[in-house]
Amino acid sequence: MSAPSIAAAAAVDVVATNAGPLPITGPLAHATLLVGAAAPVIAAYLALGLKVVADAPVATAQAQAWGQAALGGQRCVELAPRDGTSLLRLIEVPGAQPRPTRWGHGWLALEILVADVDALQGPARAAGFEIVGPPADLEMSSALRAMQVVGPAGEMLYLTQVKAPVPPFDLPLSAELAPGQALGPLFIAVMSTPSRAAALQACADRLDLPTGGTLQFDTKVTVLNRAFGRPFDSRWPLATVALGGHCLFEIDEVVDPQVWTPSPGSALPSGLAWVSAFSAAAGPCNAALLELSPGAWFEQLAPTHQKRYSTPTRP
Repeated sequence: MSAPSIAAAAAVDVVATNAGPLPITGPLAHATLLVGAAAPVIAAYLALGLKVVADAPVATAQAQAWGQAALGGQRCVELAPRDGTSLLRLIEVPGAQPRPTRWGHGWLALEILVADVDALQGPARAAGFEIVGPPADLEMSSALRAMQVVGPAGEMLYLTQVKAPVPPFDLPLSAELAPGQALGPLFIAVMSTPSRAAALQACADRLDLPTGGTLQFDTKVTVLNRAFGRPFDSRWPLATVALGGHCLFEIDEVVDPQVWTPSPGSALPSGLAWVSAFSAAAGPCNAALLELSPGAWFEQLAPTHQKRYSTPTRP
């Protein structure tokens, strides 16, 4: 099974990334979508309460720092919730097609903190999002209530209301969002990988992660069971990797003949292309994009770029 990429639309180069681990503490910053046209994607997210906070071409120097020179000069739009901190970055690439993330390895979903998930169901449906999982309490904890939707570029969102702490995970709380703010930050980036062990090893080798911040377990993932026709209670091998700022990577091992695995170093995927997190390193650190697992690209940001929602320190 093949997956759309931007290779046919633009010659986007993938280059070797820096050797050695990148210093990273988190939090997650934003996700980047490569889209054929930004306008319909903007309209959909405006209906969910985001706003445009930047709209300008990608600087040549930035594109070169990513190792993606062909993105230089392309329109780049940043969308943010009410507090103005970037949540999504859209880059227009003519010819890029929507890419449903369930059918290929790479970044599977973006988990976004919301104030009231039930209140978002109507606006999401009206804006054209496909609701693949209506609001429901999660098996892991009744303190988590979530809805899963697919957006206009094929990206999947887990819109999650966190009603109380969920130990041992360090998560933000919906009650800490500003009054009237429907959507908050990206707090979990969910990866689909052919090998949980290999993805964990890549994170350990290439990112400077906190000691003891990794958990491994099997759990039900309803959106995957529905997509692949599995029994409702089928369980999948998962792992979580703790980052700073109440954020996580979630690693889902998805092995199914219906899922396509890109070759290492392939062209960037269309739709949900990469996620970004802040580094502990001082000064500029716009490294080339790093592939943590097939199709799962990652960007390191300097802490001087950090402008995002922050939660109070909790014991």
